[in-house]
Amino acid sequence: MSEFEAEAPAGFQLEDAIEILDRRKWWIVPGVVVGLLIGTALTFLLPPKYASFTTILVEPQEVPENLVRSVVQQDVLQQIELLRHRVTGFANVSNLIEEIGASKIDPSGLRSREDLVQEIHENLHIRVPRGKEIEFAPVFKISYTSGDPEIAAAVASGIADLFISENVKDREQQASSTAQFLERELDRIRQEVSEQEEQLGVFRRERMGSLPEQLDTNLRALDRLNFELAANLESQEAMNQRMALLRRQAEGETTLGLPSSRALALADARKQLFEAERVYTDEHPNVQHLKAQIERLENQTAEEALAERNEPNLAIAESRPVPIEFRPEIEATQLELAARKRREERIRAEIEVLQAKVDATPIREQELRTLTRDYANLTNTYHTLLAKKYEAAISRNLERAQKGQKFEIARRARVPKKPFSPDPLMLLPGGVGFGVGLVVVFIVIAEIRNPAFRSVGRLTRMVGLPVFASIPAIDNDTIYEVEPDGRVDPKLVVYTAPESTPAEQYRGFLPAFLDAENCKVILVTSATRGDGKSLTCMNLAISLATDLGKRVLVIDSDMRRPTAHKLLRVSRKLGLSSVLEGEAKLEECVIDSAIPNLSVLPAGPIARNPLTLIAGDQFLKLIDYARASYDVVMIDSPPLLPVVDTRILRKMADMLVFVVRAGNTPPKAAVLSLKNVVDVSGVVFNSVSSGSFRRYYYYDAYSRYAYGEAPDAAEETDGEAQRG
Repeated sequence: MSEFEAEAPAGFQLEDAIEILDRRKWWIVPGVVVGLLIGTALTFLLPPKYASFTTILVEPQEVPENLVRSVVQQDVLQQIELLRHRVTGFANVSNLIEEIGASKIDPSGLRSREDLVQEIHENLHIRVPRGKEIEFAPVFKISYTSGDPEIAAAVASGIADLFISENVKDREQQASSTAQFLERELDRIRQEVSEQEEQLGVFRRERMGSLPEQLDTNLRALDRLNFELAANLESQEAMNQRMALLRRQAEGETTLGLPSSRALALADARKQLFEAERVYTDEHPNVQHLKAQIERLENQTAEEALAERNEPNLAIAESRPVPIEFRPEIEATQLELAARKRREERIRAEIEVLQAKVDATPIREQELRTLTRDYANLTNTYHTLLAKKYEAAISRNLERAQKGQKFEIARRARVPKKPFSPDPLMLLPGGVGFGVGLVVVFIVIAEIRNPAFRSVGRLTRMVGLPVFASIPAIDNDTIYEVEPDGRVDPKLVVYTAPESTPAEQYRGFLPAFLDAENCKVILVTSATRGDGKSLTCMNLAISLATDLGKRVLVIDSDMRRPTAHKLLRVSRKLGLSSVLEGEAKLEECVIDSAIPNLSVLPAGPIARNPLTLIAGDQFLKLIDYARASYDVVMIDSPPLLPVVDTRILRKMADMLVFVVRAGNTPPKAAVLSLKNVVDVSGVVFNSVSSGSFRRYYYYDAYSRYAYGEAPDAAEETDGEAQRG
């Protein structure tokens, strides 16, 4: 069964379902009746249910949003969903039960408060708009069902009032909470701004003089001190030269007191170095060159001075006391030179301090930038929060005045006049649908339990072989033009009812026979017993004998369950088994039937081992003799699955015809049988239902077709007039 069920869906199509419904259409009538009875019973037995509903409109903010923007910006759907959970909470529903009256909801007084709350939850329905509905119609519906219409209206109205009150409370609470939160955050930011201002002030006080904005002042002061230092150094040089001149004059050697060219060059080089250090760093080539030049001139000047001192007259001059008239001027010059040197030291100390401040300016600038940036961020945050605080305060006043978004009842709950359930217009069709569905389930179960071929289309798709003939079920006597005389079985319709539809279908085998070359031995078999292979074999043989005039011999090789002698109403006292066992000759066993050109070799007495007889040489000789003596030899073979006789007989036949009985042959058995034999020529589909036969062959008009001359147009017109 499982193997067939795995293969069957591939071949199952809509026409198969239609065929099943047509064949089992009378099953649906009880299902419809039962469904109507169930629907009618439910209509009278089910308790009445009343439904009351109210519609709530979501109104927009009254004040334009470009003037006042509410801080409550929750999505409408989320807001309704949140309120639904809050409104239907145990506390709110319990209070609603107290307002309506627990005795009205539960007259028996046996149910607990939890049970009543649960009942309200189960019977309460809130329909929220979805998608574009919320854009065009921002409304939601609240409905409640109950066996008491007044209770239904009271609960629906109470839930709607709870939605409105909870929405107002929720929006006002959100606005107040937002304002309080912003106030707390504003105080915190204000404190941080104050602390940052204090840190910035301390930083400026501690680093006064080296702040970035004081850099220009420090640079100007540094330039001034450098100029002053240069002037001081020049003054000291001039004083040194004057001292030397005064000493020489006092000694009477005025010519020695004149400055030499090297002294003038040294003074000029020092001046140039001072100017270069103001512009360049110590590593600059000009500065390095001037320093080397000054060092060389100083060395040369020192050497000249040492040479002059070593001269005898110079030593004598130095040993001489300074004249009185030059002494005051020399002393004054010495005092002024000492003052200049002290001023030089102070200037150099001030330059060092200013230079340190200038060098520290980039670090101070970075530190100040960090402090200033943090302070600016805090200040901006403070102003932003301050603006939001004012907006939140206005929004809170807006919600308190109920000028923001709010819920309004568009349609109040009313006491329903009639129950919505049970509804006969719903229960009766529903009952019919249930009954029909139940019948369909039974049909499916019946088809699964008996998976036989029932339509020509499905048989063709599954076996992949041509169908020679599709024989409708022979189940009435209307097919017989003349009462059968009883000489043969009435189901041999090719002889007993040659003008009937089954006889015409058997004749469908003749074209296949005529197309086959050198076809003399035809083997007819089936998958299992009861498929009608013997009846099919005999009708095909009669068609060959009567329609084509062939001399036909039918050999009943099914020696276990012989049938041919019953169909032709002849004796089987002698037959095939008698010939093969050597008890009689073939001529003694062959019987000429009542049908012209048709002879039969019955199976004969039951043999113990038919396979041994069929596989012997005697049977081969018999077939060879039959080929020579008759035009066609038809072999009625045993079924394929129970025994292996047919596999041996297939080697002796020129054509194999496979018989399938509608509603009886399991598809699995047919497919398995066809795998055991080769070169199957075609299939004869036996006992096809009338509905399947008509749909496949479009046979409604042809089934009324009669032999004889067609009536002329006048006769047809008269006939139609009479029927009209």
